[in-house]
Amino acid sequence: MPGALRETAALETFDGRGAGTDAERRAAVHLRDRLTALGRDAQLQAIRIRPRFGLAHAVHALVGVVGSVVAVSAPAPGAALVLVAAVLTFLDVSGYLQVVRRLLGSRASQNVESREHTDKPGLLILAAAYDSPRESGALALATRVLRDPWLTMVLSMLVILACCAVRLAGIDSTAVTAVQFVPTVLLIVLVPAFVDVELSPAGPDPAAAAAVATALRLTEELGDRLEHFDLCVLLTGANQPLALGMGAWLSRWRKELDRERTAVVAIGPAGAGPVRYTRREGPLFSQRSHTDLVRLSGEVAEDAGDQDSGAVRSYVARASSNAARAMARGLPSITVSTAGREPADDDALERLHLFARELIERLDGEVGPSLRRGT
Repeated sequence: MPGALRETAALETFDGRGAGTDAERRAAVHLRDRLTALGRDAQLQAIRIRPRFGLAHAVHALVGVVGSVVAVSAPAPGAALVLVAAVLTFLDVSGYLQVVRRLLGSRASQNVESREHTDKPGLLILAAAYDSPRESGALALATRVLRDPWLTMVLSMLVILACCAVRLAGIDSTAVTAVQFVPTVLLIVLVPAFVDVELSPAGPDPAAAAAVATALRLTEELGDRLEHFDLCVLLTGANQPLALGMGAWLSRWRKELDRERTAVVAIGPAGAGPVRYTRREGPLFSQRSHTDLVRLSGEVAEDAGDQDSGAVRSYVARASSNAARAMARGLPSITVSTAGREPADDDALERLHLFARELIERLDGEVGPSLRRGT
């Protein structure tokens, strides 16, 4: 079995490695030992997380539904409820504040970090997530239909708030009720979808395992060999679905991360499809991937002759992720992955590996020299 597939299979032996589980902890220990075997210093970093996002967002959606119903006869109180639900949803998904999840308990998780300390001017964070999501069929279906359930929630609440404003202006017609009915139904549908998350076990995730295997291979090849960047390998736990591990890591090191000298290259889920890189990323209202990283990715694809054939493409990732969390902190970031729901084969992993390595080497060669000059 080729090395990348062997690494993938080894991580997949830790079945059900959901956020805060014993399987996740054992997987982290395994990855720390793998990095140590590559001759690197590696350690586990314990974090506290609040993983019960399903129940929290079911509460948000339910409050929105109640507010919509109340607003038909009492627009002001109804609008207040919907506004609270919209703000809580936005703050939670964006990672700023977890109000409802704070009431639902916390669990222990961990990141795996291996950092070089050679005083090079730049810091390159090579990130990949190793945990696996809960197998919620209801939320998966909602995501396929709605693309972004959280954005659907927020937009639905905004439409309801607009209807409340119309009612407060003295316009109360059948048309307003009809318009308000549609987003209310969407919120009602999302309540059981989020509840189903809490009832579902964490399943296997070969795409995440393949991403970690790619990160380990890149570490073996590039560690201590970049001219202008120290390489920090960060394998995050509690990534599904709100990148809690990366959020905790960024909070811990925020004062030490220089936005002008730090870059994040995240290896995303690896399926059997073509290589792709993000041009925008993040839940709700996505942010632009860093201009230089997008440009370099496009040049790598173009020089390989793959851009026009569709073998490499840019895309918008409407999900929370390691790179999206880093973007929110102002760090230059991009995600490189392969598309497809089928598990990646050796050819797909080789394409992903070669693309990511070339991107990192060009970043080191083209952007790195300017860091040495302090510009």
